[in-house]
Amino acid sequence: MSWEAVIGLEVHVQLKTAEKLFCPDSTVFGADPNSNVCPVCLGLPGALPVLNQQAVELAVRTALALECRVHRTSVFARKNYFYPDLPKGYQISQFERPLATGGLFSAPHPEGGRVEVRIRRIHMEEDAGKSVHDRLPHATAVDLNRTGTPLVEIVTEPDLRSPEGARAFLQGLKHHLEYLEVSDCNMEEGSLRVDANVSLRRSGTEALGTKTELKNLNTFSGVEKALVLEIERQRAELDDGRAVEHQTLLWDGARGEIRPMRTKEESHDYRYFPDPDLPPLIVEESEVEAIRGQLPEFPQARRLRFQEEFGLPEYDAGVLTATRGLADYFERAAAAVGDGKLASNWVMGPVLQELNQRGLDPKEFPLDPVVLAELVELVQSEVISHRVGRKVLVSVLETGKSPAAIVEEEGLAQVKDEDALEEWVSQVLDSHPDEVQRLQEGEDRLLGFFVGQVMRVSEGKADPKEVSRRLRDAVS
Repeated sequence: MSWEAVIGLEVHVQLKTAEKLFCPDSTVFGADPNSNVCPVCLGLPGALPVLNQQAVELAVRTALALECRVHRTSVFARKNYFYPDLPKGYQISQFERPLATGGLFSAPHPEGGRVEVRIRRIHMEEDAGKSVHDRLPHATAVDLNRTGTPLVEIVTEPDLRSPEGARAFLQGLKHHLEYLEVSDCNMEEGSLRVDANVSLRRSGTEALGTKTELKNLNTFSGVEKALVLEIERQRAELDDGRAVEHQTLLWDGARGEIRPMRTKEESHDYRYFPDPDLPPLIVEESEVEAIRGQLPEFPQARRLRFQEEFGLPEYDAGVLTATRGLADYFERAAAAVGDGKLASNWVMGPVLQELNQRGLDPKEFPLDPVVLAELVELVQSEVISHRVGRKVLVSVLETGKSPAAIVEEEGLAQVKDEDALEEWVSQVLDSHPDEVQRLQEGEDRLLGFFVGQVMRVSEGKADPKEVSRRLRDAVS
């Protein structure tokens, strides 16, 4: 029997706000357990929620970026269930009247083409706390700092057909949301969490099979591995003539296994009803259009534009649009340098290397693109070599001085003096007689080795073109 997987995702995205959804407590990750709490998020008697307007704006921004229709009126509801990390005994969410519906998002598929997924709905809700199972021996600790943190839940239609496609969709979505700057999407800190609904049906049919829900999917690889295992498990059940049970399953990444968690709840199990402490959320069309006008150029469009506008290869454009901050920095550098390809070589090379070594976001990079352009000009005009240029870049970052000042103070300008060049070339050739003989016998690739040795001896000051010419003359 041939079976087809049907997969839908529920993606929980923590919005990048300083305060929680209904109270002014901090959302900073890593604070001491149970230190960022108050009567509102703890649900103490008499405490009333007040909606965070910034969270609403970020949620609308998310909905528009996923081509959803933002509804003028949405309603907050109480989702009732009892769990140690839910102090109120209910979660404030949206149910029958969500913020937005009917969107679409596509992402590159690793095997070529694109994976296209419809968005069923996007709704706002507050986060629950966190149960910590490895802090105390033989006990579970509860940290309520995360309680009340603003989330949007992005619910897809069951349009995915493979674990690989699900992973590709999530990676593309994360990239998209990071460009929006609505969330840091840090899966290690819980800013992006995924639940997956999966079922199997006979190939060629439309009717959906019984689905299960996979939880605790906190890495993209975990999503893919868990879906592979669950599809294999359901296929084995169906092939043996058994029915798939409608249940919630927990992914254990450490053991690489799935285990039952509980029977799957339906909406009626949560006894949703409108929250009496919160009026309907009204988002005027003028507000929606103002937010729409602030949306950035998204990665795919920007990547294609970089290829067309600056003549960049697809790979280079992909690297430079990996983050919005890097793409912004490159565009400013390209304008300052006046040559997009030349600017991309420097940004993808020395700049990106320094960013990674220093653990900096491109927005925090202290090297102004105009100063980078001054350095590039020194290299292009052969005042200094490219190797020295990289050293000067580091010095600029460490001292704040201009590239020209550093070159002058440290005597880094390329040496074209014939006597000095002759001495360096002779010193290197005398030190490597065997390699000289091989070069004379036609092993031309050794020329690069000798140029490198001369540049090392001269501390990067020798003119590499003149060095290469002299080396050829000396061994011919």
